[in-house]
Amino acid sequence: MRKQEQRNRVSRLLRTSNRNRNAFRWSTSETKAHIDMKFSICKALKDWGHEFYTEAIFEPSGLRADVIDADEGIIYEVVNTEGVGSLARKQLQYPLEIRIINANQKFTEDLML
Repeated sequence: MRKQEQRNRVSRLLRTSNRNRNAFRWSTSETKAHIDMKFSICKALKDWGHEFYTEAIFEPSGLRADVIDADEGIIYEVVNTEGVGSLARKQLQYPLEIRIINANQKFTEDLML
């Protein structure tokens, strides 16, 4: 699949009002470690020339993803205090592959592989 076709396929999965391409978004309820890890992931994706979304909401489920790599069709879900049950549900319900990254570790690009 060509890069732009892949990007468009991922974009169509998202709520129209929530398609903020290559923009870093966070919530005041997130911990500093969570925000910092999301930022590091986004920075790496930007350095790689990949298109990404943060805090994107999928239609019709309403599920929200931390970071989506639109070029690869991968969701990076940053965990800090999230339970195993919640992550298992996301694995079943998200329309893309999920990679779990613990917020409480030092970032390296190897975490994304």
